Amino acid sequence: MTSATSESTKTYPRPLEGLKVLDLTWFGAGPIATKILANLGADVVRIETEKRPDGLRVVGPKPVGDNSLNTSGYYNNFNAEKRSITIDLTQPEGHALGMRLVEWADLFMTNMTNRAVRQTGMTWEQVHEANPRIIGMYEPMQGNTGPHTEYMGFGAVLSALCGLNYLAGHQENRPIGVGSNYPDYVVNPGHGVIAMLAAVRHQRRTGEGQLIDMSQFESSAAVLSAPVFAWDNAGLEYVRQGNRVPYAAPHGAYRVAEHPERPDLWLALACLTEDDWRAAAAAMGHPEWAEDARFATVADRKANEDALDALVAEWAAAQEGAAAATALQAAGVPAGLVLNATEVLNDPHLAERAYYAYPDHPEAGPRAYDGPGFRLSRTPHEVRGAAPLLGEHTFEVASEVLGLTSDEIGRLIAEDVLR
Repeated sequence: MTSATSESTKTYPRPLEGLKVLDLTWFGAGPIATKILANLGADVVRIETEKRPDGLRVVGPKPVGDNSLNTSGYYNNFNAEKRSITIDLTQPEGHALGMRLVEWADLFMTNMTNRAVRQTGMTWEQVHEANPRIIGMYEPMQGNTGPHTEYMGFGAVLSALCGLNYLAGHQENRPIGVGSNYPDYVVNPGHGVIAMLAAVRHQRRTGEGQLIDMSQFESSAAVLSAPVFAWDNAGLEYVRQGNRVPYAAPHGAYRVAEHPERPDLWLALACLTEDDWRAAAAAMGHPEWAEDARFATVADRKANEDALDALVAEWAAAQEGAAAATALQAAGVPAGLVLNATEVLNDPHLAERAYYAYPDHPEAGPRAYDGPGFRLSRTPHEVRGAAPLLGEHTFEVASEVLGLTSDEIGRLIAEDVLR
C-alpha cells in the first residue's frame, strides 16, 4: 500500500486496483477524471514541478493569509489519493525519468494544451514509442486536430464556446453563464473516465494500447443538446427565459419569508403535469386557482404566466421555506429550497449517506472532499486518503518505481531535476 492511501479503511478491493496511471493533468477537467480512477483503486502518480505548479495549488481557496501550495481546497479535492513526484520534464534527465514512468504506466493522461505537451516531450508519438501497450488520453480544449487545435482556454471560455452561457439569463439582457466552470466539473471528467475505462477493458483483453483524442469542446457540446435538437428538428430558436421553460408552469424560484439565518431564501417548484398543478394549488391553500380559466391548461398558464407567477410569489413570500417545501412534496409536487454552499455541505440527507469524505491532510487538516455520486456494494468507489503535498512522494516513486538509489535521488534534487 502506498503512503497516499495510508489512511485506508479498506474493506473490499476496489475495481481498478493494479491499474497504474501517469497523471500529467492540471486545473479541473483532467485531475477530476484521474481522481475518480484513484478513488476506484488505481495507483495514480502525478508529475508536478515547483517551477510551474498547478494553478489550483496557487489560487486556492485557502484559509486567509495562507500561501502554502498544499492547502488549496480545489486542488486537494481534485487530487485525493494520488502520489506526487516533482520532475522538471524540460531538462534532459527529467524527461528521461518521465519516459521511464511512461514505461511503468498502463495509462497516461494529460489535459494540457498541445503546445505544453510538446514542450514536455510527452506527445503521443513519444509516449507510444516508449510503451506500445500504454493508453494515452489527450484532452486539450478542442482536440488534437482541426483549425482550433491550438486555441487557449479554461472552463470559463469553454462554457461560452459550447453555448452553455447562452442558455442562462433573460433574452433582453446579455447571457450571464452559470456561475461555474461546469464542463470542468461534470461532463469532461465523466466522458474522460468512460473513454479511459473502455480503453482499459480493451487493453486487458488484447494487450493493446491506444490513443484517446478527447476534445473538451465536443464533450461540452452535449449540454446544449436540447436547444440544438429543437432547432434541428423543429426550427425552434432557444429564447432565454430565466427559470421558465416552454412545457411547464409554474416553474421557477420564489422568495419565501425571511429567516433569521437566511434572509435571502428561495423555493423552487416545477409543475410538469396537470396533476402537479392541481396538487400545488391545493397545497398552497388556493384550489380555486386550478379552476381559473386563465390557468386551466399548461397553454393557458404559459399565456398568463406573469399573473400566475405573481400569485405564487405572493403566496411564497408569506411562507416559512422548509415548511412550504415539505407541504408541496407531501402533495406530490416537485419542490425544494434553493440551498447555498454551506447548506449543501451540512445537508442532513447527504450526511446520512456519507457523501462527503473528510480525510486528514498533513497541512490542511480534515476537510470535505467530494465523494462518489454512486455506490458499488462490492467494489467501492470511495475516498480513502487525502491529496498529496507537492512532491510528497518524490523519494518513494523515484526509489520504488524508477529504481534510483538515495545518492542518485540526492544528486537529481540538487540539480533541480527532481523539484
